[in-house]
Amino acid sequence: MMKGALLLGMIGITRGYNNGLGATPPMGWNSWCTDGLCNLIGDDICNEKLVKSIADAFVEEGLADLGYEYVNLDDCWSATTRDADGNLQPDPKKFPNGMKVVADYVHSKNLKFGLYTCVGTKTCKGGRPGSYNNWTRDADTLTSWGVDFVKMDHCGANGAIPDVELYGNMSAALNKTGRPVLFSLCNWGEQKVYEWGVDVAQMYRIQMDHLPFWHLNGGGAGEGFGSGTLDIIEYMASLVPSRWVRQYGWLDPDFLMTLYPITMPFVESRSEFTFWALWSAPLIVSTDIRSLSAEKKEILMNKEVIAINQDPLITAGDRVSGKQGGPQVWVRSLANGDKAVVLFNSGSADVAIGVTWASLNCTSSTYAVRNLWNQTDLGHYTGEFNASSIAARDVLLLRISAV
Repeated sequence: MMKGALLLGMIGITRGYNNGLGATPPMGWNSWCTDGLCNLIGDDICNEKLVKSIADAFVEEGLADLGYEYVNLDDCWSATTRDADGNLQPDPKKFPNGMKVVADYVHSKNLKFGLYTCVGTKTCKGGRPGSYNNWTRDADTLTSWGVDFVKMDHCGANGAIPDVELYGNMSAALNKTGRPVLFSLCNWGEQKVYEWGVDVAQMYRIQMDHLPFWHLNGGGAGEGFGSGTLDIIEYMASLVPSRWVRQYGWLDPDFLMTLYPITMPFVESRSEFTFWALWSAPLIVSTDIRSLSAEKKEILMNKEVIAINQDPLITAGDRVSGKQGGPQVWVRSLANGDKAVVLFNSGSADVAIGVTWASLNCTSSTYAVRNLWNQTDLGHYTGEFNASSIAARDVLLLRISAV
C-alpha cells in the first residue's frame, strides 16, 4: 500500500493546492437543500431545468457580479449504474441531453459547473456509483464534460487505507487531466484533515454535515448525525482557524443554510454568514437563490461582508474571549491593517458586549468603527468599544481602522 507521505511527495507538497482555481474562497450554490429536505427525507432534487434556472439567477439577481460563480450538484445527478464501458453517466430522466450540454450552458453565463462523487464504491444517497478504484476513469469522464468543481464525499471509505491516500488518488487523477478543477474534499473532518487537506484539495470539510438548524448537539469531526450553526461555531473556535487556513486550502464548514424555511430565520442566517466570511470559508449557498427576497439579498449580497471573506491577507478569524452560551469576541486581521471584529451573543437573552483594543492586539489607541451589516460609520473610539445590547444569536460585525 502506498503511504500517505509518499503520495503527498508525488503530488507536491505546496501547503496550498494550486492547480489554477481556488485562489480565494469559492462562492456559489449547491443543490442539496434547494428543492428538497437536505437529503434527510427523500432525494436531493436536481435536473437540467433546475441547473439552467440557477445559472440564469446568478446573472439576473446580480450574484455573479459579486463573485458567486460555482453551480454545483450534490448526490443527485448520476444514474445508479455505470455505462457499458464502465463510465459514470447521468440519470437519463433528469439529464436527457447529457452533462456536457448542461456544463456548456453554465459556461455560457461565464460561470463554473460542479459535480459530486464519493470516495467509496457507492455514494451516500441513492446507491449511485462512487469512484473508488476508478480515480482516473472518473476524473477523465468528469473533465470531458467540462466540470470545474468536484466534491468527493466520504461514504463507504475503505478504512484500511488512509484518507490522505484515498483522496490523494482522485486529486492526482484530476491534475493529470490537465483541466483546472477545484477539488472539494469531504471526509467529514476525520483523520485530522486540517493537517493534510491543504496538500490534496483547495477546500476540505472539517466536520459532519451542516444541517439547517441553530443547535443540534452535534459533535465535531466525524461525530453525530450533523451539526447546527452554533455547533460549528464552537467547533471552529476549538480549531483556531487562522492556524490552518492557506491560499488554495480553505477550511470548509459545509454549505450555507441561508434562510432555510422555518428553521433558519434572518438573525441566525446573518450570524451564519458572518462567521463563514470571518473564517475565509467557501460561501456555497444550498438554499434557493432564484427570485431572492429582500432579506436574502441583504445577507448574500453585502459587498462589505463579502470583502472580509475575500480579503487578500489570507487568514481567518479566531475567538479571543467568551464561550458557548454567553458573549463572545472574535477578530481577524485584514490586508490593509484594519481588523474585522465580531461581537457575538451565543446565549438566549439580550446582552451587552464590549471589547478593548488591547485585547485585539491593536497598535493604535483610537479606531474608526464601521458596522458592516448596516453599512454605517459609528464614530471614533479610544481604547474600547461597547455595544449596549445584542440580541440572542445575533452579531455585530465591525471593521475597525486606526485613526
